[in-house]
Amino acid sequence: MTGPGQDRPSGAEAPRIDRLDVGFAVLLGAVFVALKAAQRFFPALHIGLTLTNEAASLLVLGYILARARRAPEKLDAWGLTTPLTPGALVSGFVLLVVAVAALAGLGLRAGGGLDFPPHYATEMVEYIPGAFPQQFALCSVGLVSLSALPVFRGAWRLPLAVGLAFSLAHFWTPARIPGTLIPVQMVLTFPAGFFAAAYFLRHRTILPLTLIHAVSYPLLHHWIETRL
Repeated sequence: MTGPGQDRPSGAEAPRIDRLDVGFAVLLGAVFVALKAAQRFFPALHIGLTLTNEAASLLVLGYILARARRAPEKLDAWGLTTPLTPGALVSGFVLLVVAVAALAGLGLRAGGGLDFPPHYATEMVEYIPGAFPQQFALCSVGLVSLSALPVFRGAWRLPLAVGLAFSLAHFWTPARIPGTLIPVQMVLTFPAGFFAAAYFLRHRTILPLTLIHAVSYPLLHHWIETRL
C-alpha cells in the first residue's frame, strides 16, 4: 500500500495535470479576491462574506456540472463521488475530534470558557458554501495537480509542503499569540494543511474535509480570534 505522495506502481498510468482545472482555480481565486476587495473598499455595495461564499460555491457547482456532463470520471478525480470507506470515515472523525480539541485547548489558553450557543451550529451550516469551494480548489485541483509533479511523489513530501504553504500564507492574519509576532492561525494551519493533504491523498474525498472545515472555522473565530 502506498502512502500519501508515494510513487505509484510501475504499471500504473502517471497522473497528468488538468489545465482546465488549474485555469478554473485561478479564475476562482481572482473572483474571490475581487469580491473581498470590493467588500473592503466599497462598503456601500454591501458585499458581505455570505455573498462572497455563495458566489464562489455557484461558480464551483457550475464548473462541476459543465465538465461532468462530458467527463463524468472527473467526479471521482475531484473526490466528490469516491466511496466513503470505513477507513475514510474513521480518519475523518479522528481529524474532526483532534481539530476541535486543539481549538478548545488554545481557546482556554486565550481566556474564557468554551461556550457553544445554538448560533454556532447555524454559522457552521452557513459556512459550508465557503468551505466547499476552498476544499475543491485546494484539494480537488491543487493536490491532484501537484501530485503529478515528480518532486512531490515521495512519501509525505506534498503534505509537508502544503502545511508549510498554509502556515506562511497566514502570516499576515491579525490574531497573534500574546507577546509574540506569530499569528495563531499560522500555528494552526501547518498541522491542518498537513493532515488535510495526507487525508485527501489517501482517501480521495473532500466531503469529510469540507465538514471539518465548516465546523472548525466558527470555533476558531469565537474561541480564539475574538479573545486575542
